[in-house]
Amino acid sequence: MSGSGSQVDESGLNRPKAAASLAVLGLLAATGLVCGAVALRNPAAVTALERGAGVTRRPAAPAAAMSSGDRARAPDPEPTTAPAEPEVPSKAEPARAQPAEIESAQAAGSAALGALAQRYPEDAAVLRALALAQQREKAVAAALLTTKRLFELAPEEAGNDELRQFLLRTANGVPDVALTALDLMAKHMGSRGPDLLYEVVTAPKFGDWIRDNASRQLLESSVRQLATPALLIADDLRRTTECPTKALIARARDEGDVRSLHYIKSLLTPQRCGRFRRCLKCGPVTKELRAAASVIEKRKNEKAAAAPPASSAAPSP
Repeated sequence: MSGSGSQVDESGLNRPKAAASLAVLGLLAATGLVCGAVALRNPAAVTALERGAGVTRRPAAPAAAMSSGDRARAPDPEPTTAPAEPEVPSKAEPARAQPAEIESAQAAGSAALGALAQRYPEDAAVLRALALAQQREKAVAAALLTTKRLFELAPEEAGNDELRQFLLRTANGVPDVALTALDLMAKHMGSRGPDLLYEVVTAPKFGDWIRDNASRQLLESSVRQLATPALLIADDLRRTTECPTKALIARARDEGDVRSLHYIKSLLTPQRCGRFRRCLKCGPVTKELRAAASVIEKRKNEKAAAAPPASSAAPSP
């Protein structure tokens, strides 16, 4: 019995020693893992974490923990506003000549106006006066170049009647300058340019050569894009050699002006179709032609009635 008791006492004493040994081994293992992790850590990640920890703000106290007095004294958060966009500087107004300067240069001739145009290159009034002076002095090529510059600077100048008449006269001149005038009409006058080309084609004072050139210009897609619907239908009717279709007549009824009316009336004029008979050339569409002519006539009269009297009309620029 005494022997067995001594064995139990020894085993009981050995148990704390074993547990202590295991604890020491566990501590050593944990220390080794920590040291290994530190040795293998990414310096960049640690730096980022340290910076993040440095800028981390102290969390705000919960609303429930704040007293009513603290909530009353707490300032409202400032509204966030988008940064203001930088202002784009406005373009400076171009320098313009005084009316007295233009009048004085006009009296001196195109040379003085040319010098004035160099001082005021973006003044449409100076360029217009220069172009008109050059054409009066028969410097046609120079006048065409100045007119082109003027139309590029101020497209509304394409409505100036003096410049339009100058281009029409030039188109009836020698071939070189005539083609330059057609080019100006086709490319630099907006919708007014195709109207002038059509006038060259249809006016009897122009020769066949220049009329053929103007007619070809009117077929170009770039010119047709500039042309008004009224001009397009008139030109399409002009090119029609047979009786117009009902669709073409409907376009003339809806969009045509006096230019289309000219062709419609010619189709409604009886022609000799036998020894003693006179008949309409396009009998099957006579009804449509008469209806279109009536609508165009009404539109023409309404436009004339709405136009201001000649005495009060604004002068051309």
